[in-house]
Amino acid sequence: MVTERIVVGRVLVFITGMLVITGLTIFLFVEPIEVAAWAADPDVLLAVVMANLALLVIRLFSTGHAWLAGGGRRWFAVLVLTVIVAIPHAAIAWVGLETRDSLLKVFPEGEVPVAAAPTTTTAPTTTTTLPTTTTTEFVITPVASAPGENLNEIIDRSDVPLWRPFGEDRLNVLLLGGDAGPGRRGLRTDTMMVASVDPVSGDTALIGIPRNFGGVAFKDGTEPKVEILNAVYGWGHRHPEGFEGPDPGAAATRDVIENITGLEIDHYMLVDLTGFAALVDAFGGVRLDVARPIDGPLYDPEGGGYEMVRIEPGEQMLDGGHALAYARARYGTSDYSRMGRQRCIIASMARDADMMGLVSRLSDILAIIETNTTTDVPLETVPDLIRLSARIESENIRVIGFDSKWRIGRTVHGAAVPDVERIRHAVREVIENPNASEEIGAFTADAACG
Repeated sequence: MVTERIVVGRVLVFITGMLVITGLTIFLFVEPIEVAAWAADPDVLLAVVMANLALLVIRLFSTGHAWLAGGGRRWFAVLVLTVIVAIPHAAIAWVGLETRDSLLKVFPEGEVPVAAAPTTTTAPTTTTTLPTTTTTEFVITPVASAPGENLNEIIDRSDVPLWRPFGEDRLNVLLLGGDAGPGRRGLRTDTMMVASVDPVSGDTALIGIPRNFGGVAFKDGTEPKVEILNAVYGWGHRHPEGFEGPDPGAAATRDVIENITGLEIDHYMLVDLTGFAALVDAFGGVRLDVARPIDGPLYDPEGGGYEMVRIEPGEQMLDGGHALAYARARYGTSDYSRMGRQRCIIASMARDADMMGLVSRLSDILAIIETNTTTDVPLETVPDLIRLSARIESENIRVIGFDSKWRIGRTVHGAAVPDVERIRHAVREVIENPNASEEIGAFTADAACG
């Protein structure tokens, strides 16, 4: 019996020692962001859960063995000890499986089909006050130079690891904020912006597109029969035969915005604005420097109503509900100012994001995303996106938006028709030449809320 206990003890000591060595190795030699990337890999999560359960079995075995070796007395005490031993392992398994399940539900596995060319008919030219030549064939390649090479300077990045998960081109993601609130028929994308990121340097441009542009067209020159841009999403759902992928509305919107900006968009992410507040709370709030008093609607997520609140000027930390009120305020302000505040919030969240803090709340964040978000970002790229986020720094984030000054006319309904050629030139300039950004109305993330 004594020999058996010695053997069991040695086995347990060996296993414990190996776990300690593994933990120390990860702590000392693995970057925290890499640990975060592992946590977003379903296969890694499953391996961790299985290893955790295996360790639980070993610990329960040792507990039971010690109890039997002691004569099998005090069964109540060993039962309590077993529960105490099992609880942390059960919690780790539950969090791991829930996180893995959310990842599998939110992000599609495998290659996502690219939206096909829309099968639409050209809208009558009487829909706008402009000739049909307003849809220009002027094409701009968004990155003509190598990543990190600007028109006026070459940045020394010799110490940057050659990690290019998305290739040498920029990663362009369309961020959509959907508003399906009371009094709205269907969902409309009231927030539309493209995040363009250099995967080598982390250099980022946030490009906001107004929801009320009119006379918009797809890349093939055809026009959806909508009055303004934010209705294209619903139009795509009414004509799904023209688009592939999980969300025809987002595919239609992406096609139009590609035509306006000249950017090839890789993926999209649509967030319902009612779930946006919960996401801000999961981030721990958002720090804003409010320029002037804003009166906005503070929504009740349970009752469905709202009350008007005033957000005073000055630097402050807003919770999700007040951040949403700030983003959606319409009273005493313009639509373009509203879009500017929305870009301000996104830029501020990107600026202050604590990746390790987010990883600790990954399960909660994924649950919010699962309920309020649709995306075509492939599951296998999520770890690389997390790694990429570590390279994005606030001083390298530039924000640009286009108001009614970026128009070449108006439709018969009064909507501004975008000056596509001029907008494409500005998009290229803000991406390739950060030094000239302010000349075209672009700002840093810190100045975006001013």
